[in-house]
Amino acid sequence: MKYINGATEIIEKYDYFIFDVWGVIHDGSNTYPQAVETFEYLNKIGKKVCLLSNAPRRASKVAELLSHFGVTPNLYDFILTSGEATYLDLHQNQQNNFTNFGKNYFYIGPQKDIDLLNGLDYQRVEDPSKAHFALTTGFENENSKISEKLPLAIQANKFKLPMLCVNPDLIVVKQNGIEMICAGALALEYQKIGGTVHYYGKPFPKVYQMVLEKFLMPNKDKIVAIGDGIETDIKGASDFNIDSVLVTGGILAKELGIKFWEVAENEKLNKICNNYRVFPNYIISNLRI
Repeated sequence: MKYINGATEIIEKYDYFIFDVWGVIHDGSNTYPQAVETFEYLNKIGKKVCLLSNAPRRASKVAELLSHFGVTPNLYDFILTSGEATYLDLHQNQQNNFTNFGKNYFYIGPQKDIDLLNGLDYQRVEDPSKAHFALTTGFENENSKISEKLPLAIQANKFKLPMLCVNPDLIVVKQNGIEMICAGALALEYQKIGGTVHYYGKPFPKVYQMVLEKFLMPNKDKIVAIGDGIETDIKGASDFNIDSVLVTGGILAKELGIKFWEVAENEKLNKICNNYRVFPNYIISNLRI
């Protein structure tokens, strides 16, 4: 693991860049300093950029949000979200006459993401006994707890519904240190009570293969993934045999005892990486040139 001060230290080595969104570009409320400048620089020198997010919504909705943060479509080549991956997989399932999952689903998530399957021939049902699968996208607001959605998960498990988790993240973190729970935390509880979960997004290899195909199948040694989630961004990259940059100022900042712009102590970071048995190639405090 090598500490770097800016992206320019590694830019010449790679032609394709995979960026996480929350914790690297923004925190849900504000853009991280120098993030936009980084994308402008990559664009100027002709690098290919993918934004790979575990957001449980369509890529078009994330693109709209990012524009408000100053990351406009001209600064990247494409966005792939876990929501988009779910939509595409269920579209394929529909074309295959619902071979893997039936039409009816029991939704567990906030109102803002309830439109995920709009345009597909699936039916949301309120009664889990009439559902073929459960679909979870997360929680209602910043201070939500697992107890908010757990009763719905228990209902789904009563009827042995497979759960489709549209965001494997456990938590995301704002720049002020506030942690917000994600769908992955509910999926983990679902597994604990005996439920079956199908995950869409990082760190699972299918989304990385989708990215590779959209990049027109370059050599993996020309690709680097940048993210703040050691269990998602860094593990996913490692499992897919591509290099990675760990941004310590995002989700790990609290555990490391740092602000997003501060350099992590080597001993603390080594301990975390050893605990997860996941090791990035490079470490940076926050995205910058």
